Amino acid sequence: MLISDILKGVKVGDIAGADQANVITISPETPVRDAARLQMENQIGIVVVLDDDGGVAGVLSERDIVHAIAAHGEEVPAMTAGALMTKDVKTCSLDDSPHQIMGRMSTGKFRHMPVVEGGVLKGIISSRDILNHYAEKGSPEDQAELIKNMIWV
Repeated sequence: MLISDILKGVKVGDIAGADQANVITISPETPVRDAARLQMENQIGIVVVLDDDGGVAGVLSERDIVHAIAAHGEEVPAMTAGALMTKDVKTCSLDDSPHQIMGRMSTGKFRHMPVVEGGVLKGIISSRDILNHYAEKGSPEDQAELIKNMIWV
């Protein structure tokens, strides 16, 4: 099983998408107020920030916004996504193993990972997407392997 297998069954309202058209993206200049509105309207916890060339520049999560509000208060809605986004983004590919990706997410303490092939954004995968897929379609052996790769903190 590969990340590509899981992305096929995920839509925007489920946090991820099968291709870039199904991923909510913004530019670094997007006001945080607009990014938060997109997250709310699409019932997602993260948006991908693309640079001028269409590459992944960062991600802006609900957590990023909450931390910024705690630090900067009322000025946050007018700030830009580029000012608050997580810039050191870990990505995966369509051919990666969900077991490995779940382990990386668990170790890194994040729940979403952009899927990139040849520098092009193909989707975004969440730990929930992986767990749901294995719960519905995974064999008991696959489920055991997935749990073994998770680090419980």
